[in-house]
Amino acid sequence: MTSLFTAQNFFALVARKESVEGLSLKQWEQLLRILRGADMLGSFYYFLQRHEQLNLVPEFALGHLLSAKRYADRQVQQVNAEVSILSDCLAVIDCKPAFLKGAAYVLKNSSNHFGRVMSDIDILVPKVDLLKVENALKQDGWLEKKLDDYDEQYYRKWVHELPPFSHPERGVTLDVHHTIIPPITGIVIPQHYLFGNKIETEFGHLTLSAEMIIMHCIIHLFYNEDYEKSFRDIVDIHMLLLDYENEHQITAINQVANNLNFSKEWYYALYLCDHLFNVHRVDTLSKEKIFILLHF
Repeated sequence: MTSLFTAQNFFALVARKESVEGLSLKQWEQLLRILRGADMLGSFYYFLQRHEQLNLVPEFALGHLLSAKRYADRQVQQVNAEVSILSDCLAVIDCKPAFLKGAAYVLKNSSNHFGRVMSDIDILVPKVDLLKVENALKQDGWLEKKLDDYDEQYYRKWVHELPPFSHPERGVTLDVHHTIIPPITGIVIPQHYLFGNKIETEFGHLTLSAEMIIMHCIIHLFYNEDYEKSFRDIVDIHMLLLDYENEHQITAINQVANNLNFSKEWYYALYLCDHLFNVHRVDTLSKEKIFILLHF
């Protein structure tokens, strides 16, 4: 490696083309800054643990990674507790939410949840239930973010979720979704993809189907207004696909992406994973399909 730790060096590490062995203290300092900026310090700890490289980490760097790992582990405990509390709260109005993103990764014990930190909990409920969900949450002590009239109207008309809620006693932020892509995009996800194929976890909580969890992550990467943590989205997609491939052929996701008109986003996600992680998933698409995606 060069004395300067570059983005190419980082990608080589996560693709396992290079090892952390031989990194200088200066390079470790640069690597830690990259990981902290991407909210991936804890995730990198588990990455090194899986590949038996923790013994190659200098003491000062290991302290940062271990601290982030412990923080993420504590969040997992908090998420599990909050999921139960939320489920009990909404059971009163006969609403069983589906948990999204980070909470879903925890509930499904997905590979990408280890060391992953999250800023909030996300749930999905039918749009027709939004008013009674809002009222139930407020009665349970949740506070809705105060907005001016313009922003309030914008949220209600053009955003895929309500204004965020926070709980003053437990310090948790909650996003209540009624779909997984902002209506302002003009794209509508059919309801049966969101609510018709939900998966019940070991303890009775709901998530989207495995295919839709991956599609949601891809949608978040390409349609989120904030790209600051986009590399973490790509890592999420890659690791979710690794889990999925243990039990299914990813050609099943090809069909879902096609049905939802996200074939181009699906292709680009596969291409990014192939390029960054030394895998070959684009090969699952036919040459004719790729030509159509790129030229029409």
